[in-house]
Amino acid sequence: MKSIILFEDDHLRVVHQPRRISRGEDEVLRDVTLITFSDLTFRPEGTQIWGQEVARKLGVSAIGFVAKRENWFPPASVAAAASAVRQAVPGRAVTYGYSMGGYAALKHAATLGAEASFAVCPQSSISPAEAPWDSRFHRFHRAELNGTMAVRPGESGGFAVMLADPYMPEDRDHAARLSGQAGVHWLRTPFMDHASIWLLVEGDFLGRVMERVLAADLPGLTLMMRERRHNSPHWFRHAGIAAFRRNHVGMANRLWRHALTLGLHPMVLEQDIGRLLPQRVQELRALGRGEAARDLALAQAAAAPTDFTSQSHAGHALLGMAEVAAAEAPLRAALGLRQDVGHIYQGLSLVLGTLGRTDEAVALCRKGIAAAPADAGLRAHFGHLLLNAGQVQEGEAVFRATLEKDPADRQALLGLSHSLAARGEREEAIGIARQAIADGATDAAAFIWLGQLLLFIGDPVEAEPVFRDALAAAPEIGDGHVGLARALERTGRIEEARRVAAEAAAALPQHAKVQAIARRLGPPSVALVEADAGPPPSSLRRFLGAFFSRDQ
Repeated sequence: MKSIILFEDDHLRVVHQPRRISRGEDEVLRDVTLITFSDLTFRPEGTQIWGQEVARKLGVSAIGFVAKRENWFPPASVAAAASAVRQAVPGRAVTYGYSMGGYAALKHAATLGAEASFAVCPQSSISPAEAPWDSRFHRFHRAELNGTMAVRPGESGGFAVMLADPYMPEDRDHAARLSGQAGVHWLRTPFMDHASIWLLVEGDFLGRVMERVLAADLPGLTLMMRERRHNSPHWFRHAGIAAFRRNHVGMANRLWRHALTLGLHPMVLEQDIGRLLPQRVQELRALGRGEAARDLALAQAAAAPTDFTSQSHAGHALLGMAEVAAAEAPLRAALGLRQDVGHIYQGLSLVLGTLGRTDEAVALCRKGIAAAPADAGLRAHFGHLLLNAGQVQEGEAVFRATLEKDPADRQALLGLSHSLAARGEREEAIGIARQAIADGATDAAAFIWLGQLLLFIGDPVEAEPVFRDALAAAPEIGDGHVGLARALERTGRIEEARRVAAEAAAALPQHAKVQAIARRLGPPSVALVEADAGPPPSSLRRFLGAFFSRDQ
């Protein structure tokens, strides 16, 4: 039998996928209908439904509610579909969903005639008034559609179960409310965060769970989920993630290694580490814990000496923290594991150049260009490295070769401009620099370079707006403030120059050039600052100012 659309309105589509006989079908479940609710991102596409592969593997009939947007399945739409759904269910039914769909599985089970419900990481509500502690989904709440969202006793069918992590504050509080107010049984899935669905990815296991749900066997379900933690690679994977986020790097890697022995695909772990390591380093630095961030990166490199992802991300993280000497070892280890990745050559050459080992850096980049010839970023970096080493002619050749392949490559244009300026071709260098900032580019370094060139040839009037554009893109760059102050000074606007330098000195106390120009120019005139304030502008002046000002 073909899948058919049972119901559709502006908010959802309901699809019936009749039972398909398969070798692996579950005899206990063969007469059961699985009613699924899609998660936040799943959208209608023909007659596809969330959970259809599991249903087919189990050999059960499935009815899928698919939301057309993040609407948490408005009760009026579900009620309108209920008659068609009940007619399509010949026997027992169980509702099933994850996150947004998990909420709906609990909220609408009784309406649809299901005798049981099974929810993974459900919300109790997304209303700011009903769930003020969880702001993740507040923006999707529509009072006129969702109404009062709390799940009331009896709405979840005769037996209701949910999975949720007791250590994730948002999901824990939703689960506590659903357990306390609606009588939903809570099977705890510690350290899984909002990803407990990963424990159910194998259809055979989900089938056995559904059998116990329909049998209202809470002790059996509790035992199954406890045992699941001992043989699921995804539990060890997420437990490792939780440990890493708490800076327990050694424990995290032991858990991850066990996940691999249980069958976790190495690429999944690579993606996790590639996301977690930079994220955690950034979090620690934002908290002012730079030493802890450095130690975390070093610990991950030491814990996974044969893992390219760990070595490369640790090296780049250390380089980003200006821990240059410490970055060399993990970047070399990464290069030993893979010789075809351009950003490793780039990072390691930055380390060598910063340590004064310029010849080594140049030689390394030559090898990198041969190993990763298509990496445009590495080529641009190599060209600038050659310029810094005084090899202007070869650097220019690298930039020109890049531009032959991509005439709009901004880094190559900027490098060529530097090369031309080093040869004394400053007018041509300015023209190339202007190309580098064309088409609305907001590369602050390119703006600053163009401004410096304009100052060098004695055109501070043209340089001023260029430096202002640089600061609009990156106000934290000290050279932009220095350039603007110099441009103002050379156009005779000394008080404005003093003010720019003084404000920059206050904002960037560690920037030597900013502090130097502020000292040289001296403090701004207090009288002029007060005079500049003046009376409030008239309405006509405000109109003219708005009319002739540049678009923001």
